[in-house]
Amino acid sequence: MHREKLKRRSFIKHSLVAAVSVAPVMGLFGSLSKLEAADVGDINNDGSYKAIVCVLLEGGADSFNMIAPMSNGYDDYKKARGDFALDRETLKALNNNGGLNETFGFRDNMVAMQELYNQNKLAVISNIGTLVEPVTKQSLENKSARVPMQLFAHNTQRALWMNADARNNPKDGWAARAGDIFYSQPNPYFNITLSGNNIMQAGGNEEAMAFNEPSISPYTMNDYGFGEGSGGGDLGKVYKKMYEKSSNTENRLLSTFAKRRLEKLDRQEELNEKDLFSGVKYHDFHSGVHEVGKPLGKQLELVAEILSIKNNFPGKRKRQIFFVNHRNWDTHNSDNEKNSGYLSDSLGSFYKALEDMGIQNQVTTLTISDFGRSLTTNGSGTDHGWGGHCFVMGGAVKGGNIFGKMPVLKSTSSDFWNNRMIPQASVEQYLTPVLKWFGAEDSELDRIFKNRGSFIDKGSWFMKS
Repeated sequence: MHREKLKRRSFIKHSLVAAVSVAPVMGLFGSLSKLEAADVGDINNDGSYKAIVCVLLEGGADSFNMIAPMSNGYDDYKKARGDFALDRETLKALNNNGGLNETFGFRDNMVAMQELYNQNKLAVISNIGTLVEPVTKQSLENKSARVPMQLFAHNTQRALWMNADARNNPKDGWAARAGDIFYSQPNPYFNITLSGNNIMQAGGNEEAMAFNEPSISPYTMNDYGFGEGSGGGDLGKVYKKMYEKSSNTENRLLSTFAKRRLEKLDRQEELNEKDLFSGVKYHDFHSGVHEVGKPLGKQLELVAEILSIKNNFPGKRKRQIFFVNHRNWDTHNSDNEKNSGYLSDSLGSFYKALEDMGIQNQVTTLTISDFGRSLTTNGSGTDHGWGGHCFVMGGAVKGGNIFGKMPVLKSTSSDFWNNRMIPQASVEQYLTPVLKWFGAEDSELDRIFKNRGSFIDKGSWFMKS
């Protein structure tokens, strides 16, 4: 993989974006031991640093056309999917079927993910979805089951994935709650977003820090007169004095906004003084297909760059959660072939970057999506579904395995309801093993995932203990 040193000024162009949303003043407080354990530096790369990289497949990924049965279940799959079914001969076989009586394969352009799986670096977690409680086909048909609100609606289901509580639908996200538990004092470097504001990282004591490329935005440092592109710091000094004055006003909303803005400006100056971005390695990721916003590969490239200088952050923080958004998965009128191949290539490049830095065991990457897709097609694509497969990657993952019950892809199956597949495990069951590996104790997991008591605890499940 091509690498080169970036000049400090060049990397600073991936500027910190000062968000304007106001986080709640109070939140959950973690123990002092948790704070101390998380704050000690990782100068010697002793393995104590850990990061989670969450990749949202926005729009609802058709995972049933990303991994498909190749032997006993293929005829049912072919009958259900019709012309949309992948050809058996083109599927890239997986070495291990997870103890299931079936052979599975990735679609033909997902070679990188197939290799990661066969090298025990990636796992498939089958048929995950938003749940209020465990449900069955019978309980759904007789309407005795409680189901998530506005099932099959993009915004609502995506939000329930990000707040990880379909029973209570809280306003704060699971990553924000985790940040409040790991750090009793707000830590601005815990949650980092590469794709703007998101529910997953919102609502905690400290809002997520956004890294992005320069853009014409009122929230960038340059537009406030603190960068070269705005003509120097004179204008910035004026703005800063305005904020300082507004921070003492009796208007609490204006005062809070001004104080938060001053914090962002002070933090930018602090990072510049610490020469945070010196020594960054550049990894040549794919630009991929046309996307709205920053392409997936470039987002993961930036995550790799940030990870390469993680010890430069003030306090040398030992826990971070990154949010990455891969858009355009709502395939009503198309197949997801291009997106699937691009996701595979991007994850492959990202894992190579982690191996190059020697931190592949310390970074766990996982996918989430609004929902799965319908089993049958609408003639042009697939419609909104419910359960769908997820992918988890990293040296701490029990890779080369399929975890959970793979659904039987036919209309008479007990897994089938209303042309959708019924989730066999909840969002909480999927995320809990990752947060447990991250360092959360059982009592803290109950605070992060407040409805997890409604489901069987799967322990470490697909994560190495």
